[in-house]
Amino acid sequence: QFARFLYPRVDNLQLPLRVVQREHVQAFVADLEEKGLKASTVARKLAALRSLFRYLGREGALVANPAGAVGSPLVERASPRHLPVEQVAEAMEAPATERFSGMRDRAILEVFYGGGIRLGELVALNLSSLDLAEGTIKVMGKGRKERIAPIGAKAQEALKAYLQRRAEVLLECDMSQVEAGALFLNGRGKRLSRRTVQRIVERHLRAVSEDDSLSPHRLRHSFAAHLLDAGADLVAVKELLGHATLAATQSYTEVSLEHLQAIYAKAHPHGAD
Repeated sequence: QFARFLYPRVDNLQLPLRVVQREHVQAFVADLEEKGLKASTVARKLAALRSLFRYLGREGALVANPAGAVGSPLVERASPRHLPVEQVAEAMEAPATERFSGMRDRAILEVFYGGGIRLGELVALNLSSLDLAEGTIKVMGKGRKERIAPIGAKAQEALKAYLQRRAEVLLECDMSQVEAGALFLNGRGKRLSRRTVQRIVERHLRAVSEDDSLSPHRLRHSFAAHLLDAGADLVAVKELLGHATLAATQSYTEVSLEHLQAIYAKAHPHGAD
């Protein structure tokens, strides 16, 4: 794409990359923006050019990187999107629980939403991670930082049902191949992969939502947003999410105006009539 843009604008058509100047790259970026491309798309194309010119520099084909000093367009970081409470409730009912896979899938959905945990954290869960008597799971988060996450009554109920069916399924498996310590297994007794869990979640969320992005992280976003919208303390939600700083948690704080007005009216001395 850059080559098509470049050829009419340079004198030496045999070796165009040798004569590329910063102004050519800036003009290319401006052309993309005028065509209405998203800032993130333009930034990605510019990053690809930088990588190409760095490579050519290492190979001795270029003296300087003409894209190195060209600033990337400002890409606004989108606030995490969450699902409405009603859609989450519908999603929990989507798996066909008369089958082992459906019973397992419901437990996965409930743990994601009930515990607010990350995809990698769920995949790594073992039987020893569970404390159903206390209603908690032990999670190994980013940076190998361990935390205890409450999961709620519905997740506990779904896990108990799944564990009972899981034990029955394992009796039919080749025990020499079974990963018995892993919590979430396939029908052969193997720990589920990250990609498999992603597909499971996306399939069931797709049954209740037409949004483009329906990853496990949407349930984590929903967990945080629903807690905050119900008046939960930001610091407490930070700990539940396993965030290192409040800055990461603050991206989840776009609650409704009505909720903010209700909090203001209740908490501020001059907020209520």
